[in-house]
Amino acid sequence: MLIDTNRKIWVFSISITIFALVVSEALNLLLFPALILPVTMKGTAIIVGVVTMPICLWIGRQMKEKAMMSLQLQALVDRDRLTDVATRDFFFARLTEFPNAYGVSLMIDIDNFKQVNDTHGHLAGDDVIHAVAQILRAQIRDVDIVCRFGGEEFIVFLQNATAEEGWVIAERIRHCIQVATTRTDAGDIKVTVSVGGSLKDRLEHVDEAIKRADDCLYLAKQKGRNRTVVDWPQRGAVEQMRAS
Repeated sequence: MLIDTNRKIWVFSISITIFALVVSEALNLLLFPALILPVTMKGTAIIVGVVTMPICLWIGRQMKEKAMMSLQLQALVDRDRLTDVATRDFFFARLTEFPNAYGVSLMIDIDNFKQVNDTHGHLAGDDVIHAVAQILRAQIRDVDIVCRFGGEEFIVFLQNATAEEGWVIAERIRHCIQVATTRTDAGDIKVTVSVGGSLKDRLEHVDEAIKRADDCLYLAKQKGRNRTVVDWPQRGAVEQMRAS
């Protein structure tokens, strides 16, 4: 039983205490004559209640503390510390767990990010990465996943999204980042992103969809950055783009 709330502590403690009372009273019936049962049963109930409940409450609190520590450690593994979006490991583990998942995979990369670091410093660069991650989180649904793939690159998986929905969301993300301003100690910074998109079919391994999205991202960079390139409606053959 995972005890992570005060309510569960009380449920655990009361349940164990009731169980102990039932067992102890049953033993009374087996061990003592009927003449003294009223006295022994009453005394047993008092002793069990006084001893068992406090012990169970203490144990419950210890279990809650361990459960909370476990959740915090898991959060450190699953969430990127800089951006508070999913880690790469969590992303792939989640999609591997659900191989039937289908939708749109987006690879998103901040354009000319090295120039941001060289001009404004790495701390300002971190601020930009964090700001972009928050825009991504704001533009997706609860069922979608956004993860930091590495450095200034992100993956977004739009669960059950159609090609049309994927295109609209990708362009909305690109536009929101283009018009946003990140305030840093080194000054205000504006950046753009390039987006590559692919459709993931049921039972298709996520690595394949990500590889195609990455190919589209590379093409978006070649075409001048700050644009979206996707692999539908005919994979690898038809390009849809809209530059600012």
